[in-house]
Amino acid sequence: MSVEPRTPAARLRVFCLEDNPLIAFHLEQMIEDLGHVFAGSLDSFVDLQSESPVDDMDCALVDIDLADGPSGPSAVEWLTAKGVPCAFVTGQEAMAARFADTAVAVVAKPITEAALAAALSLLAAAKRPPSA
Repeated sequence: MSVEPRTPAARLRVFCLEDNPLIAFHLEQMIEDLGHVFAGSLDSFVDLQSESPVDDMDCALVDIDLADGPSGPSAVEWLTAKGVPCAFVTGQEAMAARFADTAVAVVAKPITEAALAAALSLLAAAKRPPSA
């Protein structure tokens, strides 16, 4: 059985910063099922800074604990400063709440499609305007 992707009001290029490849793959499938574009993933803040794929994303989903440690909050601050709205995708909601001023939303693990859809709607509303 094939799931027909939905067509959201704002189609987003969604980037994932997640160190668990199974969760990254799960997010990719859910993002596409919701009618958005999976813009890639990396597993560490260090890789994000060195590869800097910021121009290829409208928003980012970021875990708190990454391959280089609990660097997710720093990644969110870095991306937000570059105009990329972010949501935490984590099992550490209490930790994410400490950074509520930088992330647009928090999606608790295990991830549900409804929670991800709600976060993506908030991220679409917070998306930076296109460059002129």
